[in-house]
Amino acid sequence: MSVEAPWERVEDLDQSGFADEERRRRRLMAGDYEEFRVGDSLLEVREPLVGLPERLFTVVIDGVLWGGYKTVSDYVVEHDMPGVFCSRVYAHNLLGPVVNFRVSEGDARVVTRTVDDEERRSAFSRISATTEITYPFPKYSAPGTEKRSAADGWRVSEERAQFLAMGEDHLRAYTHQRLASRLPEGRQLTAFDPACSTGRFLSEFAEHAPVPVRTIGQDLSEAMVGYAAKVLDEVHHGDARSPAVEPGSVDVLFSRFLNSEVVTVDQARTILPSLVSCLRPGGLFVMFGHSPVLLDTADLEAAGLVVEQVSGHFDGAVFQYVIARDGR
Repeated sequence: MSVEAPWERVEDLDQSGFADEERRRRRLMAGDYEEFRVGDSLLEVREPLVGLPERLFTVVIDGVLWGGYKTVSDYVVEHDMPGVFCSRVYAHNLLGPVVNFRVSEGDARVVTRTVDDEERRSAFSRISATTEITYPFPKYSAPGTEKRSAADGWRVSEERAQFLAMGEDHLRAYTHQRLASRLPEGRQLTAFDPACSTGRFLSEFAEHAPVPVRTIGQDLSEAMVGYAAKVLDEVHHGDARSPAVEPGSVDVLFSRFLNSEVVTVDQARTILPSLVSCLRPGGLFVMFGHSPVLLDTADLEAAGLVVEQVSGHFDGAVFQYVIARDGR
């Protein structure tokens, strides 16, 4: 795996490239899409493949394929979070019904029909829990090479741990809200996170769960394991390709790492069956992340999962959030 570059923090939004990103976000929020307009009825967006191609997404709404364009996260704007995006998509991120798209040697190009604000917001309101948001273009570190984390996992510090947690604020809140009614009652549950990072997500899930939960974490980064050991019941240092739990022993498995910039698409597909094997019959597989999820419904069903939802809704935004169960 490639060596992870230093973590970029935005020290001053006005003195960085993020200032342009924020101005674009405000224009789109105000309904101004002129920078993308070509002719009288079309919008065109292009992104270099070694750039931010992961900002382009598609979603099928009432049988119509719409194109979308992510804007800088307000976590960046309001809290100086490193990075550019988070998992959330808002109404202003929808461009219009797709006319065509094409990938060239250097960039990804999406052309959509122009729509007025009323049509855009109406379409956005019809995105349901079973509407799949797809990011067709992974992030590249070089032409033809998908970006991934370092071979020994992510570096961590107190500051970075705080920012990693911030990027999941809405995901933690939604998880507490959505899973409370889905958990079996009458016994202690086992929850496993095979790439647990600092352990904060899993520990807070257990804290808010309506039933007792035993938390088991695992991470490729030895430094992360040290952090997680302070808050989880059990932590292992190792690669998620070799889960540190017995097959068929897990009630809830959280996948927060089968995502762009962490693994490649091929790696995600290769790892998935070993994760599914950890589940008890009927156990829950919950997948989401700060960056785009790399697996779709077809991948999950091929691994023996029954997909119940693929999108989450929280505080005016939608985002990838998969809940599936073991089909045995």
